[in-house]
Amino acid sequence: MLGLLFFGCSDEQSPAQENTAAEPTENPMDRLPDNEAGDAIRQAIAHAGGWEAWADKKTFTFYKNIEYFDSTGAKERSLRQLHQYQLQPTFKARLSWEENRNEYVIINNGQQAWKFKNGEEMTDQASRNQAWNSSFGSHYVIAMPFKLTDPGVILTDEGLDTIRNDQIVRSIKVEYEEGAGSSGGMHDWWYYFDPDNYGMAANFLDYGDGCTFTSYQTFTTVGGIRMHEKRHSYGATKEKEIQYLRTVYTNEEMQFDLPMKDELFEPLNAM
Repeated sequence: MLGLLFFGCSDEQSPAQENTAAEPTENPMDRLPDNEAGDAIRQAIAHAGGWEAWADKKTFTFYKNIEYFDSTGAKERSLRQLHQYQLQPTFKARLSWEENRNEYVIINNGQQAWKFKNGEEMTDQASRNQAWNSSFGSHYVIAMPFKLTDPGVILTDEGLDTIRNDQIVRSIKVEYEEGAGSSGGMHDWWYYFDPDNYGMAANFLDYGDGCTFTSYQTFTTVGGIRMHEKRHSYGATKEKEIQYLRTVYTNEEMQFDLPMKDELFEPLNAM
């Protein structure tokens, strides 16, 4: 999860600082409350493959295709990024892509994040924010629903609801305690699950300066884990009125447990 305030309206945003310290003596599932909200998340995690299968994964790699659209439905631009994550024993990330004939790399070693353009570090504040937010935020998104066991999560069962296209879902509001990272307590999420099997259906994010609604379109099983392949992200009002399609995310070539050297997560100017 993130450790800085958010900028922009991407749904690739997480609410608090990533807990990068290993916790071998604590089972994160034990943090879930003994109530209907906690039971819903337990069922969602079981549907996604189960905590034991997820906790066994050491690394995760995939290509993310991102398509951006304007209010008329015309595509503005597209990106294809390589995402590489160390999941255990501590979180680390590397994102790399080409854009406008430039090569970009974001590296997060779990304590610090950098953005590079053609091998040179970008030191402006916007680039520093993007390095931190994009790496933690993207990990937060791909690790759902397992990330709902993180410290500081507040879960509230809001019962059945109806979302886009008259889909009936189980609604769980997700808040974060103040102190659960530098942005804890500043963002509210609603995660929506299929009430029959607790598969993830959508989410709604109120990040203070705006809102997004994201629907999960397709899933596949990778290493025993049910991973989403495609998401559609829409602008939205605080009243949860859905606006136009803004972004389509498609994950491809997803693989767990590929070997990764420590040097992969070191800043380029240190390699």
